[in-house]
Amino acid sequence: MTLSTRPRSASFVDALVDALGESRVVEDRAKIGRYLRDFSWYSPILESALADTTVTAVAKPDSLEALRETVAIAARNRVPLTMRGAGTGNYGQSLPLEDGLVVDVKGVAGVLDVSEGRIAVLPGTTLKAAEEAARQTGQELAVMPSTYRVATASGFICGGSGGIGASAHGDLWSGNVLAVELLTVTDAPEPVRLEGDQVNAVLHTYGTIGVITRVELRLVPRHEYTASFVTFGDFADACAFGWDLVDSAVHTRLASVQQAPIGGMFTPLAELVGDTGHVVLVWSDVEDDAALDELVARHRGTRASWPDGAPHITQFPYSHTILWSRRADPSSSWLQCEYAADDRGRFLDQVAALTERFPGVFLQHVEINKSRDGGVRCMGIPPLMGLPDHAGALDELIAFCTGIGVVVLNPHSYVVEEGGFVGDVAETLALKERCDPLGILNPGKLGASFFAARRSVSDAGDLDLRSPEQLDDPDGAGAQR
Repeated sequence: MTLSTRPRSASFVDALVDALGESRVVEDRAKIGRYLRDFSWYSPILESALADTTVTAVAKPDSLEALRETVAIAARNRVPLTMRGAGTGNYGQSLPLEDGLVVDVKGVAGVLDVSEGRIAVLPGTTLKAAEEAARQTGQELAVMPSTYRVATASGFICGGSGGIGASAHGDLWSGNVLAVELLTVTDAPEPVRLEGDQVNAVLHTYGTIGVITRVELRLVPRHEYTASFVTFGDFADACAFGWDLVDSAVHTRLASVQQAPIGGMFTPLAELVGDTGHVVLVWSDVEDDAALDELVARHRGTRASWPDGAPHITQFPYSHTILWSRRADPSSSWLQCEYAADDRGRFLDQVAALTERFPGVFLQHVEINKSRDGGVRCMGIPPLMGLPDHAGALDELIAFCTGIGVVVLNPHSYVVEEGGFVGDVAETLALKERCDPLGILNPGKLGASFFAARRSVSDAGDLDLRSPEQLDDPDGAGAQR
C-alpha cells in the first residue's frame, strides 16, 4: 500500500493555532509519531502496511466548540482528518492513510447526564468515568470494553464491538448504544442526532461517518462482582461450562474460555494453571456463588479466587489475550471468528474440529456472550502460533473455518467491510455521504479493499509490548477509542 502524501498548505495549521492555541496543535514530528501508534502490530500484515503513516499536525481540542472549529477548518481546507481516542484500536482504525490532521478527542470529556437506564457523555470521556458515575446512582454500564480504564466513549462505539458485560447484555448492536450525536464534516458543521436502530450505521465504522460529539449508553442495575478462574483437564468441558454458564441464571460480566497453553502465558496465573490446564475467566455476581460452584462441579472443573496482587481480571480476556500471547511468542498472530450461535452441539463440534485440525497452532480463546436475541453467542479471538508463512497460513485457516461454519471476522484489514462486523453497509454509506460529503474523514477505511488484494508480507520486527493502559495519553492511538 502506498500512503498519500499530497502537499498540504500550512494555512490550515495556522488557522488551528489561532483557534485552539499553540499548545493544542502538535507539529513536532517526534511528538506526532506518538499519535500514530495503535495495536495494529498484532497483525504482521497491518504492521507492514501501515508502517509509513504520517500527518502534518495533531489537534487537541478541549471543548465541543473547539472540536467544531477544528472540523470546520479541516473541511474548509479540504484536509483529511482522522479522529483519535485513547490508544486501544487493533485494526489501524485511527492510523490515517492520507497526510492531513489527526484530532485527539480526549480533551473533550465529561459526563453530561445520568438517568434511569441511560448515561450521556462527551466523546472523549473514558468508560471508567462513565462506569463510576453510573455506579454512584445504583447502576452500571450494560457493556464496556476490556480497556475501559482508558478507552473513550466515542472510540468504543466507532472501533469496538462488545466486551465486559456482553455475557449478560450482548454487544453494541444489542440496544446498548441508545443515541449518538455527531457533526457533519462541512465548512459549517451541522449537528446530526441518531437514536435507536439509527445508531447502527455508526457502530464499528472506524470514525468514518461523522465526528461524534455525544454518546448515550444503556445502563442496567448495579451488581457486586467477584473474580475467579475455573480450570479443566478437558477443553470440551471448559467450552460446555462457558456456554452453560452464560445460558444459566448466574449473572456474569465475563465468561472467557482459554485453551491450553494460553493460561500459562498469563504470567500471574502461570504457576496456578500451567501449560496443560484449560481455564475459564469468570467475573460474576457475588450472590450467585453457590449456583456457580454447582455449575463448576457439574462440568468437572476446579474454581479458585482471583489471585491477590494480579492485574484485574479484565486485563486478560478479549484482545488482551493476544497481548499476552505475543509477549510469550512475538512471532505469533491472531484471528477473530464467530462460532455457531444458539446451537450448543454445533459449537462444540466446531471446537473439536479446530482442535483436531490445528493442534498447538489455532489456540482457541472464546468469549461466551449473549446473542442479540437473548441466546448464546461465541466469539473467538484465537492466538495463532508457529505459522511458517503468515499470509498463506491465514488463507488456509480462514478456508477451514469457513468450511465448518465458523465465520471469520478478519483483524488483518483496516477496511470496515473486510473486518466482518458490519454487514449491509448501504445505510452506513448513505449516512457518510450526508455527513462527510467531501470524503475527507478517515479516507480509505470504508468502501475500499485491502486484505483481498494484499501481497504476502514478512513477519513483524520489533514490537511494543506495553498494555493499552500503558499506551495512554499521549503515547497511544485509537479510533476514538
